[in-house]
Amino acid sequence: MVICIVARRIWAHGFGGIETYCRSIVEELARQGHTVHVVTTSHPSGLTDQIHQGVHISYLQGTPPGNYSRAWWHASREWGKKSFSVLGVEAILSMSMAGQAMAGIPDAPPLFLVIHGYGWPQIRSFWHDSRGLRKVVRFPRDAMWVIARMVSAQGTLRRAAGIIAASQELNRLLRRYRTHFVPNMVDTTQFRPDPVARANTRLGLGIPDGDLVALMVGTVNWQKGFDLGLRACAEVATEAQELRVLVVGDGSIRDLLARWVRTEAPHLAVNFIRSQPNEALPLYYAASDIFLFPSRREESWPTLVMLEAMATGLPMIWSRHGSSPPSLRHPSTGLVTPVNDLRGFTDALRMLVRDPVRRQALGLAARQFAEETFDTRIVVARLVDIIKATIQAYEVA
Repeated sequence: MVICIVARRIWAHGFGGIETYCRSIVEELARQGHTVHVVTTSHPSGLTDQIHQGVHISYLQGTPPGNYSRAWWHASREWGKKSFSVLGVEAILSMSMAGQAMAGIPDAPPLFLVIHGYGWPQIRSFWHDSRGLRKVVRFPRDAMWVIARMVSAQGTLRRAAGIIAASQELNRLLRRYRTHFVPNMVDTTQFRPDPVARANTRLGLGIPDGDLVALMVGTVNWQKGFDLGLRACAEVATEAQELRVLVVGDGSIRDLLARWVRTEAPHLAVNFIRSQPNEALPLYYAASDIFLFPSRREESWPTLVMLEAMATGLPMIWSRHGSSPPSLRHPSTGLVTPVNDLRGFTDALRMLVRDPVRRQALGLAARQFAEETFDTRIVVARLVDIIKATIQAYEVA
């Protein structure tokens, strides 16, 4: 197939879950023999075109890098009008609403929207992203932005040939449209148990062999609950001195949490690591023993970092959200607590710290689950099958 992927942000604009997801799809589609064209906003360094593993990337000049804008809507529409027929594009795969302006192009290929966040769950997430006066000032603006995006998206959602929902909750939320549940994905050959990487990474970080490492990865902010995870670790570490923490990522409260550890929890050993490119992340997963995901926001389940942990064979503790239903075998892969429940999260961590046999069993089950259900090759093949079946149904109709 010839597929055009449209995204306001890709890996050239920074490292994050959406950027990594987009890169995974692009590279796997190419590996499976499809022709892929990527259209995105301006490159931060001014590049106009780039070849990435055989995939052509067009950076539309005059558009703010990584952001939606009037310039983006105009430029992406003009690119589509000029290029779709020339390139023989059979389907447009839009990361969120990036392809919205292309939906109205006459005789455009079928449009498929990949949705990771939408509507009221996003509003709830914004509520957890700040504290005090800042929350009072920012929350109404953030909520209105989400509502405005919901309104403006209605026409595109109706016109889309298919909606690819990254969570079961989104699948239910958008069920009035042509929705398909396709989960996040992980490269299980890149993220895997690796004793050599474990030993070398621990040596480089100064972590003794006998220490038990709890890992948190992501944007270090209130939404993601890094403060809750560190508080739970600080309490358990008073009983289990071998427990230490790796925090990998940057964010608005990173320095605040580092000061909190120094002043309020000096007994807790914490390594704060800056955001890492995707290629470096397997080292930190391999060096760890437990993965913590105390997020307060509505997340696609499982999130990318959870999949990376599962693929590495780490037992997990996470906060249950509307998008993390109990039906997805969580008792065999990790422990679940209510959102924002410090006591419950602490008790779950204490349980795993004290029980190495259970940690091993959960980790082995997590690895098997990731290989069978979330491997990139499996998920992308399913996505392509959905696109092909939809196009065939349109042609028959």
